[in-house]
Amino acid sequence: MNRRTFLTSIGALAVGAALPARTHAFDPQSLRQGYRRRILGLKAAGMLPIFDIESSYNPYRIDLPAFVQGMDANGIAVMALSVDMPGKEYSAGNRWSDHSLDLVRDYPDHFLPTGNGGNHPAWTRNPDQFLDDNEAAMLSGRYLLMGEFEFRHYPSPRQIERGETHRDVAIPIDGPHGHRLFALAERTGVPFQIHYEIEDGLLAPLENMLQRYPAAKVIWCHFAQIRYAARAPSYGPAYLRQLLERHPNLYVDTAFGGANSLYQASGERHARYWADRDGWRDVIAAHPYRFLAALDIGGDRMDRLTAWAGNLRDFLGDLPLPLAEVVAYKAAWRLLFGEEFAI
Repeated sequence: MNRRTFLTSIGALAVGAALPARTHAFDPQSLRQGYRRRILGLKAAGMLPIFDIESSYNPYRIDLPAFVQGMDANGIAVMALSVDMPGKEYSAGNRWSDHSLDLVRDYPDHFLPTGNGGNHPAWTRNPDQFLDDNEAAMLSGRYLLMGEFEFRHYPSPRQIERGETHRDVAIPIDGPHGHRLFALAERTGVPFQIHYEIEDGLLAPLENMLQRYPAAKVIWCHFAQIRYAARAPSYGPAYLRQLLERHPNLYVDTAFGGANSLYQASGERHARYWADRDGWRDVIAAHPYRFLAALDIGGDRMDRLTAWAGNLRDFLGDLPLPLAEVVAYKAAWRLLFGEEFAI
């Protein structure tokens, strides 16, 4: 089977089909060189390259060649695209997928080796097993980033529209599973992502964990996304600036909605950046390498890459160009590779 035929067959997989077993051996230096070529190529074409630190997908339903074409058209240089194991497959016994590594094997300049997403059902039904799988994967040395772990997560706007409530997740970040995850991150040096709704009652436990595990690199997803303002009166530019100064191991990804994005359950515009752009820009300017570009593409919105990229570029376009370049790709480069992206 030639490469094109194989990729087409992957794109056409239906839920319930078995994914092929494959081996993966990556040379980190070669990957880094490929990412660099791609970033420089997009810059030469007049585009601001984006290094997407947080997106996910269903490995049984992805048209990979078409998706890569969308990345090229939208200036997405590299994506950390994490597997979200579907409930049907999880129930059939498929607990972990290395399909993210297949992406890297087939398109090594486009994708970052990224662990599975910590969401329903793998994370919520059996967090111990999921952490076992993560530990084995991260200790293998094949992954550069863990997926997004949902500690406190309200149903997404799309799930509310569909009447789905299973993603109303509440796992204490300072509970045994949180401690195990933070300790794994310290042990391996591999960063991980958290979905952790912004609420006053949740801030102290997060700070305690950041202080207890200072070598754990934590990416807090969805910058300034507050779905119930009355539950987060303490959170604002001043608080986030102080938080970043107190905890140098904390990073923030910038996947959030447009100025008119509404969270139906509260009736509020939950992307708070747009209501105080000057204040939030000042925080970013004070700590530019702590903010990471993110798209938050997911399995139920794979066809919205252009729209989501447009939202992110609206935000990046609101920043001075040197600052936008740091957030768009230079901050991720420094976090993942421990070096500056030199032109």
